[in-house]
Amino acid sequence: MKVTACEIWEVDIPFKLTFKHSLHERAESNSVILRLETDTGDVGWGESLPREYVTGETVHSVVETIQGSFLPTVLGQRVSTWEESLALAKDLESEARKRTPALPDRIGAARCAIELAFLDVSGKHFRRSVAEIFGKRKREWVEYSGVISSDSPWKVVKTSLKMRLGGLRFIKVKVGGSDDRDKLRRIRLASGRHTDLRVDANAAWSVCDAISSIQSLKRYEISCVEQPIAANDIAGLQTVTNAVSTPVMVDESLCTLSDAKKLVEQDACDYFNIRLSKCGGLLPSLELAEFARQHDKGLQLGCQVGETAILSAAGRHFALGVAGLKYVEGSFGTHLLQQDVARQDLTFRRRGVGRPLNGPGLGIDVLPERIEPYVRCRHRIGEDR
Repeated sequence: MKVTACEIWEVDIPFKLTFKHSLHERAESNSVILRLETDTGDVGWGESLPREYVTGETVHSVVETIQGSFLPTVLGQRVSTWEESLALAKDLESEARKRTPALPDRIGAARCAIELAFLDVSGKHFRRSVAEIFGKRKREWVEYSGVISSDSPWKVVKTSLKMRLGGLRFIKVKVGGSDDRDKLRRIRLASGRHTDLRVDANAAWSVCDAISSIQSLKRYEISCVEQPIAANDIAGLQTVTNAVSTPVMVDESLCTLSDAKKLVEQDACDYFNIRLSKCGGLLPSLELAEFARQHDKGLQLGCQVGETAILSAAGRHFALGVAGLKYVEGSFGTHLLQQDVARQDLTFRRRGVGRPLNGPGLGIDVLPERIEPYVRCRHRIGEDR
């Protein structure tokens, strides 16, 4: 099998509602979708959602990094076995940095898109599932969390009640505003006392405000607080973690293994939030999960707002294959998107349930005609059809 061509699509799929938190507000996906073709007629799909406030990457920079640094490793390279494909995928970043030494430290979104596409097309060609990366399946189904964004009190209560009726047992609430206590009070009343509520401040607080805010929200029995302060303030995270009894989770602070090592060295958190797009795809995320396990850190599989079925499928395999995940986010599908992109509907069901995916590669059939209406710009590299 040899990859002969690549298409990179800049895509804006509209949402059914506007999603808000302290760092950003968005109403469409702002994603990069990548399509690889081979000399044997196989096609593989990858995706990432660059977020400049997380990794420093933009859609433009991701396209440039893929074209200039990652594609030369894949394009024209012949692989004869699934094992050779895995080895090539593992070396994607090291080869890219040899080619372009000036690459920034965080290039996770670019790596994620090409890794997923390459593993998908290789799996289809060799009739192997991406799930095999993780060994034996660790659970038979996934239970996803709901997420409540920053919104009016009426909409917050409405969303809480819908999630309760849908049987969701885990809910994450976006906080960081002046009305956090009233918001949590309403959500706790609407969702019931047995719902696991956790909060995400998206770096909205100072160290002092974080400590006082977390203490004031304890009465609503929150199970965890995510990214309470600025991502680069590791010393401040250590102070907050040591000052409160509520477990502290990092998100924007954790994009690479180097980040993880710094956080562990300073004991600056209790949980890691791993998101495939910011962390570079499946293989680097698996490495981060193993590092967390070795250093007694809890785990959440998070997601970027606006993921299509491509990243949802990758996340599903990760969630089923990695042990020790306390919380799982993703597979929002048409709960959020106006239209998803695969024949299979990966939108989680009642109680947040998501089932295993069968089939080679990522296990989904992407329908280009569902993407085409939302393509803002496209780039083609390699052989013409």
